[in-house]
Amino acid sequence: MQNAKQKLGGSVIEILGIYHPRQTPTLFEVSKEKILDWIKKGAQPTDKVRFLLGKSGILPPVDTSKLNKRKPKKEAPQAEAAAPAAPVAPAEQPTS
Repeated sequence: MQNAKQKLGGSVIEILGIYHPRQTPTLFEVSKEKILDWIKKGAQPTDKVRFLLGKSGILPPVDTSKLNKRKPKKEAPQAEAAAPAAPVAPAEQPTS
């Protein structure tokens, strides 16, 4: 059984670039020739990578209006919020 930090599919085939989203400004450097070569061989970038490659001009930009939107967080039902809280009896003090 593998844990979350172990590799899932083997070793790295080729490093195509670097991406550091937390660096200010964000660092995104890739080799356009290597990216296009792998895509010609049949490689399919993930949605996030596809978005970044579209933003950088390597691939056509992604139409963000067609992407799946996050579902809103469920709110507490109104009936529970409107119900008054039951009074809480004070805890009994142990006698010594």
